[in-house]
Amino acid sequence: MSEDSAAVVADHHPHHLRRSVGTVTATATSAGLAFAAINFIGVVSVATFAAGSSAWLAILIGGLLAFVVSGVFSELNGMWPTAAGVRLYISSAFGVRAALIITLTYMTTVILVIAADAFLIGAAIQHVLDEPPALAYVWILALLVIATALNLRGITMAGRVQSVVTYTVLAGTVLLSVVALTKPGIVPETPFALFGNGVMSGFQAIAFALFLFAAFEWVTTTAEEARKPSVITRALFIGPVLIWLAATAFALGLDHLVPKDVAHGSAYPQLLLGQAALGRVGVIWMLGVTVLTAINTFNGGFLVASRFVYAAAREGNLPRSFAKLNMRAVPWLAVVVLAAVSAVVGAVVFATGRWLLLVAVGAALEASVFAIASAALLKLRRTSDRHRPFRLWAGPAVAGFGAVLFAGLALASGFSDPEIPTQFSAAPALIVLGLGAVSTVYVLLVVPRLHRAAAARRAAARASGERVRRRPQRPA
Repeated sequence: MSEDSAAVVADHHPHHLRRSVGTVTATATSAGLAFAAINFIGVVSVATFAAGSSAWLAILIGGLLAFVVSGVFSELNGMWPTAAGVRLYISSAFGVRAALIITLTYMTTVILVIAADAFLIGAAIQHVLDEPPALAYVWILALLVIATALNLRGITMAGRVQSVVTYTVLAGTVLLSVVALTKPGIVPETPFALFGNGVMSGFQAIAFALFLFAAFEWVTTTAEEARKPSVITRALFIGPVLIWLAATAFALGLDHLVPKDVAHGSAYPQLLLGQAALGRVGVIWMLGVTVLTAINTFNGGFLVASRFVYAAAREGNLPRSFAKLNMRAVPWLAVVVLAAVSAVVGAVVFATGRWLLLVAVGAALEASVFAIASAALLKLRRTSDRHRPFRLWAGPAVAGFGAVLFAGLALASGFSDPEIPTQFSAAPALIVLGLGAVSTVYVLLVVPRLHRAAAARRAAARASGERVRRRPQRPA
């Protein structure tokens, strides 16, 4: 920790983050944040670009690529096991300003996932209960408040809830999908023809399959709260397996009972599968699963993103009020602001209905960060001699492969139109560039002012200390 960071912490709270996160909770945080309601839409997007019945193959390839990401982040997290680790290793590889711009842009992934989930969960509630959109949004606000309250109660409480809800969501999705596969349904067509609609279409399917695992690596921001460093490594490898199982089962069940043209464009394909599998009982089942995804996504998102905000404020890159901890060692202001921003972005999605665009934007952002992390590891293998508790096998080769492939997948998703798969669209790429531009302006204009203010406070504190030392002692 730098002198500036230490001064910020000292100014705000004597407490530090508590090491109480074990493997079960860390894995639930990783898998739960990634397997959100938007994943049901993501599976439909994969099936839209994958030819025939080959969506399962694209998801399998996406899972294998997620394992590459697990290895890359495990080695990097071992070198910098802190809440600010993402910024630190990108900074060591590419410079301080570039790292801050990238990580601030990267943080929007969590907000996008939460906002998209807010809309999708509201749409599902509205469909089943036949409620007006305004009332459905009230349900979302209530779920956001619950997740905020759980986070403010501390990492132990939030972790317990995250574990119960995440494993319930995964098990519920797999079980209903297996039931769907036992019903008479559509005969699979060309299950291995992933590139049957063209090479570009196949790569887009893989890019959207990789998005199904989006944000699982954010568990690294809880490194300062893990009981030991190996907890994060285990979570990074177990989480993608659980996500792959649930996503593959859902994809196979959907392909078996629901035609592609019916699922595409629906905001609640999971309810369609529930209806086809078990009728009204299946609809209520999947509505319950969908509502639970709100808890694990909102709760997990606030948990990991607030730690990143806390670390950035501790280092003086965000207003120092975000570094305050409550009596339960929670960065409370970061949690509250994240909830408020998510509610606003969710309202925008409600108003526009462009949830599929968020899938493409999220896929492009995640693939871009995976490429940058791989490139950072490739460079740090040559330039850094820091201790590595975990060392990726064939690290340079794997990192080089990941940097090239993930960059290509970022372009494939950034110039795709998930609403009309036969067309290209630059909208996702332009939104990513816009988010990067906002982060750049903040880093160039606002961060220097924060650093000058911190330096002035330290100078004032030193001067005050010198005056105290120079004061003459009173006679006994």
